[in-house]
Amino acid sequence: MSTQSELNDPIAMEKRIARFKTLKPTKTKYEDPSVGIPMNAYEQLAAHSIFLIMAPQGVARGGTSRPAVEGQPGVEISIVECPPGQGPALHRHERTYETFMALDGKYEITWGDDGEHSTILEPFDLIAVPAGIYRAFRNVDDHTAKLLVVIQGGKEVMNDLIFQHKVADKIEQGWGKDVLDRFSKIGIQFASPPDRE
Repeated sequence: MSTQSELNDPIAMEKRIARFKTLKPTKTKYEDPSVGIPMNAYEQLAAHSIFLIMAPQGVARGGTSRPAVEGQPGVEISIVECPPGQGPALHRHERTYETFMALDGKYEITWGDDGEHSTILEPFDLIAVPAGIYRAFRNVDDHTAKLLVVIQGGKEVMNDLIFQHKVADKIEQGWGKDVLDRFSKIGIQFASPPDRE
């Protein structure tokens, strides 16, 4: 914990400032050939680019992508950037809430067991999706757009993410069982098919 005098120091405060133009997307680790996950397969599950703005100490995405600012436990803030038509597959968070706010462009947010419900967010519109609900988002504008994502919950935000079994089937059909297994090695979980749940 920093003392008040340390926080009054401009150099110490600089560690608490996130400069968007200097951030690298978290997917850069997955681009490493040793991980073995093709970017096209990764982008079936995640936004094209995820910039981890703030997360609790010790949180890293993609193995080495630490947050720009280390924050308090239970909150993670990212900005995602998607080209037209792109966004993550339907997924749920078991214990955490996920809040979305369009920063520019338009994003379709879908939710429900099969993504049967949807709404369009325009700049500065916000939706908070509770734990346990399947959700996805997709850029429905004609240009690359940014979306603010805030995840709130327990100490381990983002460790409760589960994709539908249909997504696992699609990954396996498109890239093979080896790539599907590599997702499991980096902590990606898939729900069991309904007949096995």
